[in-house]
Order: sequence, then structure tokens, then C-alpha cells
Amino acid sequence: MEFDELYEQYFQRIYQFIYYMVSDSSLAEDLTQETFLRVYKGQFRNEAALGTYIRKIARNMVYDSYRKKALIKWLPFQKSHEERETHYVPHEWIIQSEDRRLLYEAIQLLKPAYREVVIYRKIEELTLAETCEILGWSTVKVANTQRNALKALEKILGGDEFGFEQSTKETQ
Repeated sequence: MEFDELYEQYFQRIYQFIYYMVSDSSLAEDLTQETFLRVYKGQFRNEAALGTYIRKIARNMVYDSYRKKALIKWLPFQKSHEERETHYVPHEWIIQSEDRRLLYEAIQLLKPAYREVVIYRKIEELTLAETCEILGWSTVKVANTQRNALKALEKILGGDEFGFEQSTKETQ
């Protein structure tokens, strides 16, 4: 696959993930650009799926940014995010913009590990195996973190109004 095609295919997803993690559009743009620069310069060895490889680089960029700036607090989403996000959000959230805003604000209150798992499993709808590969975690750790994250979200939101089921069938 040519780099231009790869960029077109993955740019929006990577930008959105980074934005969810840093809540700053300017920083998200910079980190996304740096992610693709590293992909371009890097050596993809076909040890994982290409999407997984790119997501790992993006994840590392986010955590490198936290370390460099000692930024481990989470900032609330800004209204400009509502206008930017159009492509990779489930259709129901587009229709229910107020619920979506509340959910995004609640996600911002989660600790980093919980936030990542919610983004990968619930927003990007990655499989358990894909999430494990990106995070380098066991299936048990991802499943437990997901369960705890959803419980924390439910507590923040005052109930399970967003339909996040916590059954074991989700950890497929």
C-alpha cells in the first residue's frame, strides 16, 4: 500500500483517538502528524496488522507527550470537537448530540487506562484481540479494565443510560 493511501485510510481514526486522549485539537494535529511521520520513516515488519502498528505508534506518541509535559490530568472536551467529529462516531451519537456531549465529558473524567479501553472497544469498536495487541495486555486485563471503566462511566453518568452492557459476551 502506498503511503498516501495509508494516510487517507487511517488519518481520521488516528486523529480522533489522539484527540480523545489529549482533548486539544492543536496537540492532536501535531501528534497525528508525528505519528504518520514515524510510520513513513519506520520499518513495518508485518508482525501485526498495519492498523495495529499505526495505533501503537499513536498511543506511544500520546504517552510521550504526557511524559514530556508531565501532563497526566485530563482536560474537558471543547465545543470545537463537536464540529470536527463526523466520520467515525456511531450513528446514534450523531442523532443524540446532547447525550454524546455528556458521554464525552464523562470519558474525560476516567483515568487513562480506562479511557483507552473505552475508546478502543466502544468508540472504535475494535475486537478484544486487537485491543490486547495494541495495549500489550492480556485478554483478562483488557476485559477487567473494560468492565471497571464501564462501571466508572455508569457511576459518573448516574446510571446506564447509554446502553453500555457489562456482560461477558462483550469480551469476545
